[in-house]
Amino acid sequence: MLAAALVLAASAAACGGGGGGGKDSTDAAAPAATTTPPVASTAPTGTTLPATNLTLHMTDIRVGNSEESDNAFRVLLPPGVTTATVSITGLPTPNQVISVCQANDLQQRLPTAVCRMPAAGATAVLPLGSGATGVEIAQVGTNGSGPGASVTALSDVTITYAASSRDISVRLAQIEAGDAGAKPTFTLTPPSPTGAYKAMLNWTVVQVFGGTASTAQIDVVQNGNSVNKTSGSGLQVQLAGNVPSPPAEAGFRVQNIGAGALVSVRLVLTMP
Repeated sequence: MLAAALVLAASAAACGGGGGGGKDSTDAAAPAATTTPPVASTAPTGTTLPATNLTLHMTDIRVGNSEESDNAFRVLLPPGVTTATVSITGLPTPNQVISVCQANDLQQRLPTAVCRMPAAGATAVLPLGSGATGVEIAQVGTNGSGPGASVTALSDVTITYAASSRDISVRLAQIEAGDAGAKPTFTLTPPSPTGAYKAMLNWTVVQVFGGTASTAQIDVVQNGNSVNKTSGSGLQVQLAGNVPSPPAEAGFRVQNIGAGALVSVRLVLTMP
């Protein structure tokens, strides 16, 4: 009888309520949730440090005319960032097509985004919060005339912000094969005291008449030299480790080493 009583008591405890049952509060200012896969929608959770001022430095970034398809460049920053200051080298003069906007999803625009259209040499300051967690750089319209007017090459982009994490997510619209393709690079200063890094690279390929093989490569670059790299054709590659001699500055470089274009490239990075 004692054993039966103990069994009944345990069953009652297991079936008990978990406390309250109240409804979750909803932030009316926040955008609706999306069904985008995790790699393409949010910044990762990884190495955290005390909140500090950080500068994300990116080179060889290209954006295309987004009037017909999404060719924007987006960066999602860690939770808690309240302001992002964006500086761009390579803007047309006068700038009438390149906008810097708030973002909260790598795969789509934020309909209620606050946007700036900075002049060449000027900076754009964006407020961030629960409804916007990152930065979008988009071209709307053509930049001049001729065959290259649909794409603008931004030689240097920096985003400064304060955060307690070295994690970011990035979306690149397309990287062409061969010499026509960009080789975007990403560094974060000051460098990590441990030198630890992680990277996950995803992309898609447009199948035309059977499709063309696409191969992506991601390098860890230090002092201009590749100190670690990985490549693959399976639409995803991953890389992790520690840079030599931390806290020396290092970063990531992405390139297309295949025959087909890399489309809608997504990166989840813990910066060294």
